[in-house]
Amino acid sequence: MTRASRVAAVATVAYLAVIVALTIGPAPWRTGPIESDYDVLSLSTWLDPATWRGGVAREFTANILLFVPLGVLLRAAIPRATWVGATVLGAATSFVIEVLQMWTPRVSDPRDVVANALGALAGALLAAIAAGIHRLVQRARAPSLQTTR
Repeated sequence: MTRASRVAAVATVAYLAVIVALTIGPAPWRTGPIESDYDVLSLSTWLDPATWRGGVAREFTANILLFVPLGVLLRAAIPRATWVGATVLGAATSFVIEVLQMWTPRVSDPRDVVANALGALAGALLAAIAAGIHRLVQRARAPSLQTTR
């Protein structure tokens, strides 16, 4: 593990702590679950068209933005992880959070898993693009190995 990936791993753990605090901790706008809450473990909830028609666009966007840094950090912390791997890890993290929310006064919602996975995907792709640009710049700066005869 390189020094940069160790720093990224520490930053990833710190950011995960922030995500957990925001998603598992008490929500001042919500005092308890209601009967209409979604169940992320229920296949019928995932397949119900009403699940995907409702919701607030701002909340969906906020969930995407919350996981963009995680996608970037996962790519940096695990250099061999592809953008697909970072996306899958982000989606798995989101799924675990949604399952844990079932035992809190929070809402367990399949839309959050989808939004968070999209955010992790966006972050992982941004990191992949940045890494590609960095490699191109490094190659351009490398001294020429041409020999004259």
